[in-house]
Amino acid sequence: MSINLRIVVLFFILFLVQTETQAQHTYIPTGGLTQQILDRLEIKSGELSNDYFHSGSKSYRRKAIANYIDSFPVSKIALSKQDYFNMNYLINDNFEWSNSEESKSKKAFLNQFYTRKAALYSVQIKDFNLVVNPVLTYQMSTDKWNGTNAILNNRGIEIRGNVGNNIGFYTQVSDEILTPNSWVGDYFTRDGTLMYANFVKSNNGKTFNYFLSNAYVTGSLNKYMDLQFGHTKNFMGDGYRTFILGDMHPEYLTLRLNTRVWKMNYTNIWTELRDGIAGGYAVQPRHYMATHHLSLNLGKNFNIGLFETILFKRDSGYTNTGFDPNYLNPIIFYKSVENGLNSTDKAIIGVNYKYNFLKHFSWYGQFVISEFVLKELLARNGWWGNKYAIQTGLKYVDVAGVNNLDLQGEFNYARPYNYTSYNSAQSFSNFGQFMSHPLGSNFYEMIGIVRFQPTNRLNISAKIIYALYGNDTNNSNWGKDIRLGYNSRSNDYGNFVGQGVETKLLMGDLMLSYMPKHNLFVDLKFGYRRTLSPLPQFELNTSYISLGIRLNMNTRNYDF
Repeated sequence: MSINLRIVVLFFILFLVQTETQAQHTYIPTGGLTQQILDRLEIKSGELSNDYFHSGSKSYRRKAIANYIDSFPVSKIALSKQDYFNMNYLINDNFEWSNSEESKSKKAFLNQFYTRKAALYSVQIKDFNLVVNPVLTYQMSTDKWNGTNAILNNRGIEIRGNVGNNIGFYTQVSDEILTPNSWVGDYFTRDGTLMYANFVKSNNGKTFNYFLSNAYVTGSLNKYMDLQFGHTKNFMGDGYRTFILGDMHPEYLTLRLNTRVWKMNYTNIWTELRDGIAGGYAVQPRHYMATHHLSLNLGKNFNIGLFETILFKRDSGYTNTGFDPNYLNPIIFYKSVENGLNSTDKAIIGVNYKYNFLKHFSWYGQFVISEFVLKELLARNGWWGNKYAIQTGLKYVDVAGVNNLDLQGEFNYARPYNYTSYNSAQSFSNFGQFMSHPLGSNFYEMIGIVRFQPTNRLNISAKIIYALYGNDTNNSNWGKDIRLGYNSRSNDYGNFVGQGVETKLLMGDLMLSYMPKHNLFVDLKFGYRRTLSPLPQFELNTSYISLGIRLNMNTRNYDF
């Protein structure tokens, strides 16, 4: 028996309309300034934000953010003027859930528009909230692909709100025209897919045009549980990268159930993914993912998370009949289900952690296992089936007592063939794009980030990334491309990180971002990227300057 994910929500909707609920809400998009501010405040407070959010799951409710800021113990913590400005930014950005008068605009346009600093148009009446904003990004770069300068041109609309106490809604839809950076264009030429996009088309071989959309509805099942259904994406982890679930890929159809009780945050995600590449004209075949993640705060400073993901496709003998309902159980150990079905579904398990200390530091990391055999692991013989990934990192805020000067260092390591399955059609990818780390596997990586906010409206960041990985040639499979089935592997034993065509990546950038008005940013970036390899097709050397403007959108990163 199998079932399409689109009808799974019916059970929850029937339950929802029978239940007295709390006021519903929406979530902030992943990435962006809000998450950096909340990280700083949580570290400086000396306590995990147990009642409001768990940072290991980046599904931050706007209502929880407003409540966290309203209740923040400012009298007990040394805050800079920039910190106070950032807190006001969060209040303004989530004004529909705050009691503060700060978010009201002193000069509304025609008494209808921008009555709030963070909303072109808004309505707040009993049982109904509505916020409407334009979204815009226009960025030009000196970097070239196929002889044409890179340009990002995105324009659209964002709508969010709630109806009564039961239903929340969110949509962001935009039309995008992209002439990609050199390495992004080369990625499309090689793999036939364009980072962040699903279906794309190009009439001249230089510029792509496509739609982007992020839309969902939410419902509060009770005081402790809420439901989200729609096209969106998630990020799990506390690092710049993640091996659990990332967001450098297109949105996907998802049903997410989140439960908050005591010191726990428990997340279930059921997802429909697309197998194929983004440039095809046919409807792409689908495969499925079921994930659960338990985040638990131990004491005031330490958090640990446990997760499990199952990837599966009911094709051979099943005629691709849809989502297997055996994985709908929200509390069962998925591996036991997979064993009970005698299936070849792909299981991934792991742990993440975070320890905040001395009101200046946060140590975090992940350990993810795709597969291993203890005997082979202890033998240290490079067996292909010992597949795991490790992350560790440290954040340091207010370095050496300098207000709003923050450092972050991170190390990531992934064994060859990590995430891979015998069946390439049930890979950890969506539209051919990796759903965890953008480098796939068979690599190690070091990242250093400096962030400085010298004035309220100016943010300066510098980032450097060094990675070593092994590329494939002539249909070989040395373990970097997680979309390939592991039966095509090149070696059974003697595998090591960087095997294949050893390639070294060095990239860095310096970015100045100025915010003259709420969520209006002017960005100036100086960037450099170089890859070194014995084979010329894997080599690229570019430096560039980019200038852009953003309105109600986060920065777009192509750090791979």
